[in-house]
Amino acid sequence: MTARPLAVLLFAAATVVPTGAQQVPTPQLDGAEPAVRQRLASLQADLRANSANGDAWGRYGMALEAHTFTDEAIAAYRQAHQLSPRSFRWPYLLAALVDERSAADSLPLYRAALALDPDYAPARVRLAEAFERTGQFDAANQEYAQAVRLDPDNAHAHAGLGRLALAAADADAAVRHLSRARELAAENRSFAVTLAQAYARAGNRERGQRIADAARSLGRINYRNDPIRSSVHDLALDARSYLRRANAHRVHGELDLARRELRAGIDVDASRPELHFALAEVLAAAGDPAGSLAAARRAYELHPELEGVAPFLARALFQTGDLSGALDLAEEALRLNAGDVSMMLLVALVSAERGDVVRTVEVLDRAYEARPQDPSTREGLIQLLTNLGEAMVGSGLPDAAAGQFRKALDLAEEAESPEAAGLRRRLAQIRR
Repeated sequence: MTARPLAVLLFAAATVVPTGAQQVPTPQLDGAEPAVRQRLASLQADLRANSANGDAWGRYGMALEAHTFTDEAIAAYRQAHQLSPRSFRWPYLLAALVDERSAADSLPLYRAALALDPDYAPARVRLAEAFERTGQFDAANQEYAQAVRLDPDNAHAHAGLGRLALAAADADAAVRHLSRARELAAENRSFAVTLAQAYARAGNRERGQRIADAARSLGRINYRNDPIRSSVHDLALDARSYLRRANAHRVHGELDLARRELRAGIDVDASRPELHFALAEVLAAAGDPAGSLAAARRAYELHPELEGVAPFLARALFQTGDLSGALDLAEEALRLNAGDVSMMLLVALVSAERGDVVRTVEVLDRAYEARPQDPSTREGLIQLLTNLGEAMVGSGLPDAAAGQFRKALDLAEEAESPEAAGLRRRLAQIRR
């Protein structure tokens, strides 16, 4: 779909007066999934029969936006607003969509929406963000503050106040608001990174660095508590949208809802390996290992090189006692990513179970040289090196055992782990 200039779209939509003559904007549906085609066709038929109904235009606009037909959605929302001028929903959705292209053009639309419902806090936050992006910082601060008064638990409002305070060199206020934002939305990476900067500005660089380090493990999730905007996204019927909604539910611990979205997505298109893989992860988290294993197998069958699926399936097979299957998958995962230390550890575990000491030592040496930074992987490697060292002591090989303990100690000292003291004592005992 070719994007048209925003000013042209808004002018064209605003100058259509005879609603009976208003043409229904029809997107190009090349490549669209059947469910999407059917839904849009149904709404188009409804609209042709009710062309003077603002809500019919709005519902059509929501479906268009849900499937990223932005130009057509803007035109439909504009018509909905003209035909239903007392409805808050249509100017608000129009403003949010226009905002993605031009914050300045969205400002009068947000104001029009808030004139109809001044107490909808998410709209206040979006207006504040538009002010912030256009350099109107005093106006932004007022809107963020009003949003907090309306909804004290609005994470994005606190984050906005924190950003503005940081820009104004008020580090204490920045830390206060950004800390609250992080409490309310611990999964939001942007909030954590900005809070780390605020602590550094406040002179507490050590705490800022700890927060920044922890933020690296967070995904780029920007969940908002905005029921009206969420109602648009919930209309999307393509497989990718089911996956996106499932991920949002999973982040918030809503595993049943995540599972429901993924199964619905698979019903729409069972050939998408990422849906099966996501279902495997959700089922594992929900305590359904058999279902998780079946979903992971299907994902692997559809796309063996899908990122993460081979390691996941290898671990699942190991947990069920299928050592041969686990070893094969772990080796395959290492073929795809030779630096995957977690798979090296799995190969070492299976090799040790089979009594293959040479292979165990070889793989653990590779893992040690890789110096894993992930805490859980590093701890697992330290434990395996320690176990191997103890086995060598029991076999009368103190020099070889000391070598394994030395590696475990190196890793523990690098991580400043409390285990280092015990490893140091044990190494001294072996060397006596």
